[in-house]
Amino acid sequence: MVARSWWRSRAAGVDGSRDRGIIDEGHVDERTLGIAERYLRELDAVAEDIGGYVSLTSPSGSLVKPGFLRDEVEFPSGYSLLESSCGSSGEGVALEEGRAVWLSPEEHFREDMRGNWCFASLVRDPFHERVRAVVGLTLPNARVQGLDPSSTLLMLEGVTARIEREIEHCMSSRERALLKEYMMVSRRRSKAAVVATNGKHSFMNGIATSQLEGTDLSIVTGYAKSVMSSGRPVSFEAMLTGPGPSVVDITAVELGGSAFGAVAVVRPRALSHPAELDSTPSTRVLAPAPTDPLTERLQGQSIAFQRTVSSARMAMESDRSVLIVGEPGAGKKRLADAISSVRQSVVPLDGRDPAAGVRMEEARHAVAARPPQTFVIAHADELSSVDARDVAAQIRIGNCSVILTVESVTEGVRAMADASGALEIRVASLRRRREDIPLLATAIAAEIGTRRLSRRLVASLTKADWPGNVTQLQQIVSDAAKQAEGIEVEDHDLPASFHHLLTGGRLSRLEDAELAEIRGALREAAGNRRLAAESLEIGRSTLYRRMDYFRSRGFDL
Repeated sequence: MVARSWWRSRAAGVDGSRDRGIIDEGHVDERTLGIAERYLRELDAVAEDIGGYVSLTSPSGSLVKPGFLRDEVEFPSGYSLLESSCGSSGEGVALEEGRAVWLSPEEHFREDMRGNWCFASLVRDPFHERVRAVVGLTLPNARVQGLDPSSTLLMLEGVTARIEREIEHCMSSRERALLKEYMMVSRRRSKAAVVATNGKHSFMNGIATSQLEGTDLSIVTGYAKSVMSSGRPVSFEAMLTGPGPSVVDITAVELGGSAFGAVAVVRPRALSHPAELDSTPSTRVLAPAPTDPLTERLQGQSIAFQRTVSSARMAMESDRSVLIVGEPGAGKKRLADAISSVRQSVVPLDGRDPAAGVRMEEARHAVAARPPQTFVIAHADELSSVDARDVAAQIRIGNCSVILTVESVTEGVRAMADASGALEIRVASLRRRREDIPLLATAIAAEIGTRRLSRRLVASLTKADWPGNVTQLQQIVSDAAKQAEGIEVEDHDLPASFHHLLTGGRLSRLEDAELAEIRGALREAAGNRRLAAESLEIGRSTLYRRMDYFRSRGFDL
């Protein structure tokens, strides 16, 4: 073992007579530190009596100096004890060999270390082979004559074994259930990236660690939130920074009570269209052209976004009628404005306008007088059934097209769409295209001024559910940018309203029943919220309020 260590030290170019003094960032998780404190304090007190000391090293080989250990000034915090940095040392050899080791004074590669006995033992995660920390014990040779190194090492291994047992004991039954499922999926999907989370703790396999870059992890865990809220699995396509176009399958894990965790499997997706070759997140999707109204008004990189833009461009090129379906604030108006900007004559209408019927009559006369024209009808699903039938009839007999924006496809909307041969375009909610959130947030901040968003802030925005979609994102980012004092907008600059977005979770039994009733009523009413409210015997405003509440908790209706 010592011979192997010396060869490795020499191969790394370590000088036995000179200290390189390499400093590298290291970290030991809070749970391990909290559990290890009692045992290491006791061990350090024993070591102090004979002039020695106890040290703690991160899995990356960097020295960590927790406040409960005496500060040994020989090496500073972050000092790298890897063989490639400082030659053969207890911690470096233990990490390289993957087991507890001891080195006698003369077995150290560096001359300045040859006055000590060094012992090191690994603290492993009790559920798999990941190293949580390395406990080191250094004893001066001059004070420990007649030392039995095997017995000393056995004692140190006993300390780390007790730490490991307590880690296992303290891990809650919910975390154990999540970890068990994660381990099973990781074994089955050994060639895929696997991420497991319960909203507080996460596990990742080696492939996920190496492949997921930038905001990829925030995107995946954000999608996992909806699974943890509903308990239902989802499968979707996502454009990620590391693996590129990917298929993400997320399953729910029962953690006891009404709580769920989630396990996500990320697999690269074969490109189905040549245009996707240029759609990697490292380059701007759909490079803006000065005359392209779509890329001037819309921003995104997700596969759902690409499909929406592709359908919109098809409608623009063929001058077709369009039915745009999506949640409030998802970007339907921007898309409708982009499509209508290339039409010669446009008649804007709003289904929420109390005088919609009168304006509709005026518009029909205008169409009859100078066709062709395009009706752009916002909130078309809120038109009365009479007005919807009249529009459908006018479309059949007149030379006109329509651009309809709706939240749901009612009977009247379907009649107008069928009469015009409208191409249906679905605008996905932000929680269904989280890859677009970093781009949108950055663009919003750029419109406000020179401030940039911190990486941590972007990760927080990506994880949120955004029931108000792009409109809500714009408001939150604008408020945070105005609140920020420095050049970079940080997490603490986010308004209090944002933190409400992070409070998802399971519904109570009463809320579960209410959600089922609303879904059933909407389904029976073919999406017509007025009829759904009547069948539920509640006011339409009450129905809208409850629908917004469930959407804010991440539930689709």
